[in-house]
Amino acid sequence: MTLSAFTHLWNPIGFPPGPSNDESIYIRRAMHVLVGQGPQESFLYDHPYFGQLFVATVFTMIGYPNSLHPFPNGDVHSIEMLYMVPRVLMGILAVVDTFLIYKIAEHRYNRNVAFIASILFAVMPITWLTRWMLLESLLLPFLLCSILFAVYSLMKNSPFPLPSPSLANYNKNKRNNKRIPLILLSGIFLGLAIFTKIPAFTMIPLVGFPYLYK
Repeated sequence: MTLSAFTHLWNPIGFPPGPSNDESIYIRRAMHVLVGQGPQESFLYDHPYFGQLFVATVFTMIGYPNSLHPFPNGDVHSIEMLYMVPRVLMGILAVVDTFLIYKIAEHRYNRNVAFIASILFAVMPITWLTRWMLLESLLLPFLLCSILFAVYSLMKNSPFPLPSPSLANYNKNKRNNKRIPLILLSGIFLGLAIFTKIPAFTMIPLVGFPYLYK
C-alpha cells in the first residue's frame, strides 16, 4: 500500500499532464451539485448520477473549493490547487483499490498471490489511468467491494466433514443465513458501480456466475 500511495499520489498535477477534457466535465458537474444546479447539465444526459453525487459529497466534507481560498483572478497556483484535490482523491481511491485487490486474492487464493497481484496493480502503467478524475476511477472501488463480498459469501466456514446429515443440514442453513447480508452488500456495491457508469453492468456475470454452483 505504501508503494501504491507513492505511485498514485506522487506529483498528482504533473503526471499525467492535464487537466483532460473529461476531468473538467466531471469536476464541473460535481460543482453543479454543490451549488444546487442538479447532477447533470440541462442540455446533456450521458452518464448516471452517482459519480457526481459521490464527488460532490466528498467536496462538501472537505469544504472544497472554499477551503483552498482560490484567487478570483485565476492565477496559476490557484488553478493547480483546484485540480490537485480531485486527483489526490483519485489517488486515495487507488490505494483503497490496491487493498481490495489484496484481500480478494488472499481469500480466493493465498497471501503470495495477493501480494503479487497488489504489487502489479501498484506499478503497472495501465493503472496510472486511475490518477485521472474519471468515472472508471470512481466505480472501480465499488466493483472491487462487490467482488470481495461475493468471495466472502462463497467461503465455507469449515473444511472438515460434519458428523451427521441432520447436523450438516443445520450448519448449511446457518451458513446460508450468514451469506445473505454479504450477498446483499455485494449487489449494492455492484449497483453503485453501474450507477456510476453503465458499462459496469458487464461485470454482473463475474460476480453472479459462481453462485450457480453453490
